[in-house]
Amino acid sequence: MTFSGTRRRSGRVMVRNRRRPFAMDLGRYYPQALGGRPRLRHKLLVWLFDRELHCVASLRFGQAARALFDRTKLLGLLPLVLAELWRRWVTTVHHLNIARDATFGPGLYVVHRSGIYVGPVTVGENCVLHQNVTLGARWAGGERGVPTIGDNVWIGPGATVSGDITIGSNVTISAGTVLAKSVPDGCLVAGNPGRVVRSDYDNRSMMEAG
Repeated sequence: MTFSGTRRRSGRVMVRNRRRPFAMDLGRYYPQALGGRPRLRHKLLVWLFDRELHCVASLRFGQAARALFDRTKLLGLLPLVLAELWRRWVTTVHHLNIARDATFGPGLYVVHRSGIYVGPVTVGENCVLHQNVTLGARWAGGERGVPTIGDNVWIGPGATVSGDITIGSNVTISAGTVLAKSVPDGCLVAGNPGRVVRSDYDNRSMMEAG
């Protein structure tokens, strides 16, 4: 995977792609699904049958509809209603529930869609989500904050990330981790409660594989 742009995180130069978010999302799905066959008919098969991509498309359509509604209520109302119906359909059929006010940067890649719950979090570019992940608020002690997550973060199956915490860029959250504290850039996190088990962990190969 290539990153473009120009900011430095954890000693690594990051690329900020200026394409539209869904175009960058597709750039994550096509290499995995097409297997070196970037022909139109193969791309159409991805569009028709990749249900994880359908979930990501629903999120992006909702973002576009809300932006249009903010600019002009008259033109934006119908797309906004359709976006909400699509979001609820995805929740009911695919068991993936992403809050309408959650924010994901370009390059979102959902590996397995089932059992994912995402509250009104803020997530950077090139996030990888696996099944049964929860990103949301922690209610203990009246706390209601939600995580802020950086770029190039890999979140494994069954992980829970909650509370008003900050997850740095280039972080890997292992399967089954229950994380309720902030994590700096470039760490490998595991366990319950989640803790840093390795600093300066290079997750680029995991990000490319999904």
